[in-house]
Amino acid sequence: MRLKELRGLPVIDPTAARKIGTVQDYQVDPVSGRLAALDINGVEDGDGERILAARIRRVGSSAVILTPRGGVTPGTPLEVNERWLDASTLQGLEVMGDDGNLVGHLVDASFDQDSLEVNAYLLRSGGFDQLLGRRGRIAPAKVHACSRELMIFATGRLKELAGATPVVEETPSPTLSLRMPLKAEDRLPEPSYDKEPEAQPVGAPSLRTAAR
Repeated sequence: MRLKELRGLPVIDPTAARKIGTVQDYQVDPVSGRLAALDINGVEDGDGERILAARIRRVGSSAVILTPRGGVTPGTPLEVNERWLDASTLQGLEVMGDDGNLVGHLVDASFDQDSLEVNAYLLRSGGFDQLLGRRGRIAPAKVHACSRELMIFATGRLKELAGATPVVEETPSPTLSLRMPLKAEDRLPEPSYDKEPEAQPVGAPSLRTAAR
């Protein structure tokens, strides 16, 4: 069932078998991906009232049926909830992927009539898509974050970054040098140097020749 089909449906209290109002607007919680509440106009006094999802038993094609206790439970006043999307906010809501690319704008959403869970958010289709009868759909599980001005969904193109691990700088461990005294038999003998005779110029008589 589409969200836009909710408007104008009568809200029925099954215990008293009477109509308590008519649906004027809806409230969708994009975090839980469910229909959160219905805003109705009372039959008797015409004042606005908000029927929370816990009071709704089922949404039919002809009426909204409350739980047995839902008819006697007082409703909440109509006020703007920053976490929820009403019809004026959902229709035309800008949709962007987590990769920074604009996908389009929402036009409606489909939901389960028993569990009130949103099945898919529907995107406004372009000219060729309208001719072919195609329309973009976004699963609620893909919604990464949402506000009353923007919806961001996971495209799957960006890989989740693993938790950053701290970089540990390796510091070289100090080397210990232990100098052990050597035994006498392990020590190398001191080098011996032979005294070389002094160099003489070429042609000069040697000391032995001069002595003769």
